[in-house]
Amino acid sequence: MSSVAGARLAGAPIRTSPAPASNTSWGRLHEGLIKLRLCHARGRSYVLPDVLIGFEGTRFFIPSFFGPPQLVFKVPHARSLFGPKHHVATLTIDVAAPRAAVATRVVVEFRSDDRVRVYDDGAQLYRCTYRAPLAMKLSEQVAGECVSLADGDFAIAVFHHTTAANAALINLSGELWSSARNLAGTEELANVSHLYFTTLPTIEDEADLRRVAMSSTARVEFQTTSDRYREAAIAVPVYEGSVDARGSAIRFLVPLGIIAPAHLLFHPMTQPEPAYYEVVGQEIVRVAVKPGVAGTIADGKVGVAPSGIKRFSYVVEGDASGLDGLVEPVREADAFGVAYIEPLDDGLDLFEFWQANKNRDLHSGRTFEARVLRR
Repeated sequence: MSSVAGARLAGAPIRTSPAPASNTSWGRLHEGLIKLRLCHARGRSYVLPDVLIGFEGTRFFIPSFFGPPQLVFKVPHARSLFGPKHHVATLTIDVAAPRAAVATRVVVEFRSDDRVRVYDDGAQLYRCTYRAPLAMKLSEQVAGECVSLADGDFAIAVFHHTTAANAALINLSGELWSSARNLAGTEELANVSHLYFTTLPTIEDEADLRRVAMSSTARVEFQTTSDRYREAAIAVPVYEGSVDARGSAIRFLVPLGIIAPAHLLFHPMTQPEPAYYEVVGQEIVRVAVKPGVAGTIADGKVGVAPSGIKRFSYVVEGDASGLDGLVEPVREADAFGVAYIEPLDDGLDLFEFWQANKNRDLHSGRTFEARVLRR
């Protein structure tokens, strides 16, 4: 995947996101909510967006790519009468519907006084505004439907694909079993399992298999982002799947509060493009659970007891300038590049933490439980 298409690419990317022209006319402001996290990588901190909710809480977007945030902090009243009254963050995310070849740039803005929810894993939910280029139809880039829940959270509608026989067993049992396989599906993790879902309502062809980290050839190709004359490419081993084995889809509602954060690829600055982040597995949604824990199904909604949820304090951040970095996010374990998730809580929000810790190294020296491959 890539944010741009260029002459030096090793092959055509499956999704691009050209930057809007400087004279682009922007559409009207929409009101929504954004779920996000504060992350620390080597030499930088940034906001990791999980899900953008729009259309009066009925549709959701999943980022394909995003850039670094811009933060404006309020000026104390005694020093200035003209400064902002609240801290404000602006974030650009590129959203795309399942199977979309071109993503749409969306500018999201949220304020420090608009936080509405804090999640157990350090994620936060903010009211926000967002807008896209006037010429783009955001309704064509939604990832799916969502609903509000009685506890104030939201649930997104996603799909689990399997055989007709397995689908019947899942519906009969009221349980969805977790898988110990890593994102690539080639190895098993010893200390975490996942409930696997996708925003794709059907699995129709080889391209769909690759979108969910499978392939009939047991490999998916990735390429670097650099200033090489010709970008390097690597075939990453993935689960050998078939379309026939995923002919039945079950629609589930999954609460935002139990969805695991996605892993990332960091694309460094190249001439003339700025650095950006790519979400790995853009059509994949996972719930991380302790080994052997299953999800319960009630009225189409998936639930996991709090004691069964598995939380990690980091996401894998692969460096797309090298071949090893391309492999790390899908392999998940033994990763060199990680971004730590700041465990923000009700007593300290993103803006306050950023101000209190500006210009500090928040990456070095951290201890954490890593994902471990079963040997």
